[in-house]
Amino acid sequence: MKTPIAAALLAAALGAVPLPLPAQPAAGTAVAATLRDALLAIDRASATNPAAAQTAMFSYNVALAEYNAHEYEAARASALTALSQAAAPPAAGAPPARAPIAAPAFPGPRYYLIPDELPANAANAQRYVDLAHRAMSSCPAAKIAAAEYSGALAALSAKQYRIAMADSRNIVDDCAGL
Repeated sequence: MKTPIAAALLAAALGAVPLPLPAQPAAGTAVAATLRDALLAIDRASATNPAAAQTAMFSYNVALAEYNAHEYEAARASALTALSQAAAPPAAGAPPARAPIAAPAFPGPRYYLIPDELPANAANAQRYVDLAHRAMSSCPAAKIAAAEYSGALAALSAKQYRIAMADSRNIVDDCAGL
């Protein structure tokens, strides 16, 4: 007795016996259109409000399950719920899903370039002080630069070359806005 039933089920599974299935709504029906609209709304919401998109996706999955179970009115109601959940505004204070990429703030060009570390001797210290003097011609922090420049001149005359070079480098950096 078990063998004929198993054989009939196997034949039905292989397609030998057609099984009657309830008719699905046509693609142009209100239920199918609402399901499609809900999916598109969820896709748009995922870019701007991921929390709403996730909540709406749960309702969309319910609608899809109801649609596959041929409960079309319930599926349409669940799809409309998913549409309204996807359209919810983002929570106050929530950061945007994809923040715009800000351009990095690189400092502007340095017009008074100081070469890499040079030995502290009289010639190099004099070059640094001269460079600092040229940088002061268009310096926004002229008072600070003037005080450091007098210190650099005093260090140069006292043969403290390393201090003169450091003060000159500070003047150039202050005047370049660094």
